[in-house]
Amino acid sequence: MIRKLATPLLLALCLLPSIGARGQGFPDRPVRLIVGAGAGSFPDQVARRLAEGLSAQWKQPIIIDNRPGAGGIAAMGQFAKEPADGYTLALATMSQLVFNRFLFQSLPYDPVRDVHPVGTIMRGSMMIVAHPGFAARSISDLVSMARRKPGDIDFAVPANGSPPHVVLGMFMAVTHTSYSVVPYKTGADAVVQVASGQVPLFIDAVPVVAGLVQSGRLRALAVTGKERAAPFPDVPTVAEQGYPGFNGEAWMGLVARPGTPKDVLKRLSDGLVSALGSDALRRFLETSGAHPETTTPEEFAALIRTDSEHWGRVIRDMHLTLDP
Repeated sequence: MIRKLATPLLLALCLLPSIGARGQGFPDRPVRLIVGAGAGSFPDQVARRLAEGLSAQWKQPIIIDNRPGAGGIAAMGQFAKEPADGYTLALATMSQLVFNRFLFQSLPYDPVRDVHPVGTIMRGSMMIVAHPGFAARSISDLVSMARRKPGDIDFAVPANGSPPHVVLGMFMAVTHTSYSVVPYKTGADAVVQVASGQVPLFIDAVPVVAGLVQSGRLRALAVTGKERAAPFPDVPTVAEQGYPGFNGEAWMGLVARPGTPKDVLKRLSDGLVSALGSDALRRFLETSGAHPETTTPEEFAALIRTDSEHWGRVIRDMHLTLDP
């Protein structure tokens, strides 16, 4: 009897070191990072700097796989087909994991079941800007003008259903104002029109408008997050201008596939924390007006849940849908 039990017991003991070593040996080949935006975009720049930090730690190449289009749907649709081994990751945005589930009736991926959160990377505000010829100099001025002319003032957004558009929807609800929303295909298309005076107002991420604000071709009225943006310490938040608690920020995070081994997930989480500690990545994010911020997988999962509840209500109240 003792001899019969000894063989399986010895086999189990022999397997224990290999199980523990799996995460320690990860990765032993290149890792692919899917990004739902084009080369040169802000998400792409974040991904490439993150990849540099991870590659330096792991001594393996991190290959950026850009798959722009359709609000990141194509990228996440591909990601959902990948094996759960940690060798294919995705840079996931708030649009992909939160907004899209309320904007579309049908998606080629499930924002909950098809991802395993690893950790957040950053959060960033939008900036409300105006053409220098526009009369408003503050949020108070803007609100007063909009209440006198409800729905008459044009307000550009980078795209229907984009984070700036949804944050604008929340801004309108909180301030009891309405505008004529003018959507463009991209933020780059919109900002040119606003700088030339074709549209008086615009809202987008800080990096999109920073150069034109610094050159005086646009006037910053407010940032929408909890804190002022580092490159613009003199631009107050919406909350500081009479709307306490107002917070309209977007975030990006790193996700793996569900079923990825726990020890590999631990390696991914530790690698992300270490990469975000690098001066180069933090400096890039801060000079772009973003706030470097990482979380545990559990904290990231909780953020996705709470943001889905909050932004789901905002999107439903806007009666916003992107289905054909």
